[in-house]
Amino acid sequence: MSAMARAACVAGLAGVAFTDHVEWMPGNGATGFLKPPAYFAELDELQARHNGRLQLLAGLEVGDSHRFPAKTREIISAWPWDYILGSIHWVDDQPGWEPEAFEAGGAVAYARYFDELVALARGGEYDVLAHFDLVRRDSWAVRQQLLPVEPYAEPLREALRAVVTRGKGLEINTSAWSVGLDEPCPGLTILRWYRELGGEVLVFGSDAHHPERVGADFDRARDLALAAGFTHLARFEQRRIVGWDTIVP
Repeated sequence: MSAMARAACVAGLAGVAFTDHVEWMPGNGATGFLKPPAYFAELDELQARHNGRLQLLAGLEVGDSHRFPAKTREIISAWPWDYILGSIHWVDDQPGWEPEAFEAGGAVAYARYFDELVALARGGEYDVLAHFDLVRRDSWAVRQQLLPVEPYAEPLREALRAVVTRGKGLEINTSAWSVGLDEPCPGLTILRWYRELGGEVLVFGSDAHHPERVGADFDRARDLALAAGFTHLARFEQRRIVGWDTIVP
């Protein structure tokens, strides 16, 4: 956390959320990794050290919460989280980042992923959906293949509609740029669909598993958000939107 906070200061950020992974699927390397007592002890010490100069939020990235509602509710209710990301990492009991997920072809993998995304958007626990079309980043990493999102408009719009109806948000995840893709997760088409459906809650996430990635490509994310019709980013505390930061020049 200390290294990430220093990187956030160097990047000129006003704050950062530590969204450690919480996973439940057997075989996932992150399952059982998070230890909330140690997490909050370190966070409390770091918050005291920075003394308000950098806002440090308690966050989680909960994988596949719609499949594990009881376990998700238990960990969320037990600790004072500020911000919950919801994500899809497993589809049909397969890790989405492994070659096996694409054995039936990219089109099948995309369809399965987006159907799972609808289930999460409707019934999962989250404040913001992370890397909405992560399957595209995975398909690039595994097969050097990208498929257009337009053929999957129906499930994608269904998921976006659920996000809007529930008053939740979407993340522009900039990590896809770091692996050579032309757009983040999601790109302009999906962001425009979200805005057209009434979506307002938007955040930026660098998915920084290493300090050097903290805040990476946020300038590009800002330009993309403006192109999609957004003018503000949401600020969270205690799982509520407490303000809006303008991104209009």
